[in-house]
Amino acid sequence: MSLKKISRRTILVKCLSSLPFAALVFGRARTAVAAACADPTEGLRPSLHYTELSSDANKVCHACGFFTPSAPSTACGMCMIFGGPANPRGRCDSWAAKGES
Repeated sequence: MSLKKISRRTILVKCLSSLPFAALVFGRARTAVAAACADPTEGLRPSLHYTELSSDANKVCHACGFFTPSAPSTACGMCMIFGGPANPRGRCDSWAAKGES
């Protein structure tokens, strides 16, 4: 039985070359977890077309007058309309800019 000798340099190069892939995989997994604040099919959410991620960067829950943020600011907050959690990056048809609600 012969064992192939592997240098430390080879191991280091292989490990470092896999880092971008690992960052991509784990970054997407973290984004998916962060995006799951509320079930869009519960309560009033379907009738108000609630979505966890707004397609309009200017109209997101954290900029809505009905939204109360939690700490840290990336965590789910509370929506007065739904009486429950909402994603700070989400949106629904009842969106109103802070100060207008």
